[in-house]
Amino acid sequence: MTVSSLGPSRSNRGYVVVVDDLTDLLRAQKAAAWQEVAQRIAHEIKNPLTPIQLSAQRLSRYLDRSRSNPMRSAAPDPPELVRLVGECSALIEREVMALESLVSEFSQFARFPTARLSSALPNEIVAEALAVFGGRLEGIRVRKDLTPNLPAIRADGELLRRVVVNLIDNAAEAMEGSSVKELLLRTRFNADRETIEIIVADSGHGISPEDKDRLFLPHFSTKDRGTGLGLAIASRIMAEHHGSIRVEDNSPIGAKFILQLPMTEVAAAPISPRTA
Repeated sequence: MTVSSLGPSRSNRGYVVVVDDLTDLLRAQKAAAWQEVAQRIAHEIKNPLTPIQLSAQRLSRYLDRSRSNPMRSAAPDPPELVRLVGECSALIEREVMALESLVSEFSQFARFPTARLSSALPNEIVAEALAVFGGRLEGIRVRKDLTPNLPAIRADGELLRRVVVNLIDNAAEAMEGSSVKELLLRTRFNADRETIEIIVADSGHGISPEDKDRLFLPHFSTKDRGTGLGLAIASRIMAEHHGSIRVEDNSPIGAKFILQLPMTEVAAAPISPRTA
């Protein structure tokens, strides 16, 4: 907003007020920052992929040669070793291929795969995301408050699950060293906006006001480790879902991330909204 006086004379007591909408400019600046960071990350990821893949292939070839060599010792390979080498080499190759695909997407204008939206159930997405952490949330009290019979949403289940997994992982890390460790996963219907909300709240150290404004920018992180892309990616995915992500203070302590998603259709029967 710019305010200018019409002149120094007492007879000219008016002002001109100019209001500029900078939304598109800020969005373009963020996109440029995202592209630069994505290119750097793609370069860093690409370097170790080839030796990892070659190592996995070498393991597989060695195992095949050992089995087919007529001069080898009569003693068979330990079955557990054979199984482990086979599983690990297959897993490494599969994940390397996934990373190579991801790097290709990074390189093409820093875009992630376009969301393929279809009807999905929010409670199932939350349950599947939580299942990823089976046995890995020791010492944390996990509370689920999932509103039953929620309307379906239009979502790419895999991408949205990735967002929730990232939020749960961040919450668990934020509660390291906290005397009270409580993770809340909540789904609810927002009647005012006719949207479905997925909430991930923790009892960690919280997020400072100055960091909240930068939290979803590429390469910004409040953690000592990581790329700083997690929440930027989450914001990008939510935008592709025509939804939003925001952060608020949790009560009495901690942070609360709220995902808002449009429904596939308005619920036939109203659902009582809940408060966080």
